[in-house]
Amino acid sequence: MSNPTLDSDPSAPKLPAEPPREQRRHPRHELAVRCWITDARHTLYLRIHDISRGGLSVRAPVPFAPEDPVELRLELPGGRSARARGQIVWVKKAGETHDDGAGARMGAQFLEWLSGRDDLYAILPTA
Repeated sequence: MSNPTLDSDPSAPKLPAEPPREQRRHPRHELAVRCWITDARHTLYLRIHDISRGGLSVRAPVPFAPEDPVELRLELPGGRSARARGQIVWVKKAGETHDDGAGARMGAQFLEWLSGRDDLYAILPTA
């Protein structure tokens, strides 16, 4: 008779699942700025939920479609702005997120900077 292991014992306490590994290349930061985000169907003026050197997330009353190309204009402190072309990389419809608030959450990746990249990077924390 073989010795039972914890894995085979149904009464053994279950270990908590490991949290998902962080796969982002750049840390996210809360930054009190707003942006214009435009795709082929919508133009919205929104508060940014969080931002990094690689992209941003927003809450929008209208979800854009994943993989949609977008144009972004960020209103930075001091009257400066930054413009980029990007792509929607994820969308969570209202009610699919754990945070409060109405509207969809979506994330956009920056693909090409048109202006203001250094101004944005200068105000983002380095860690």
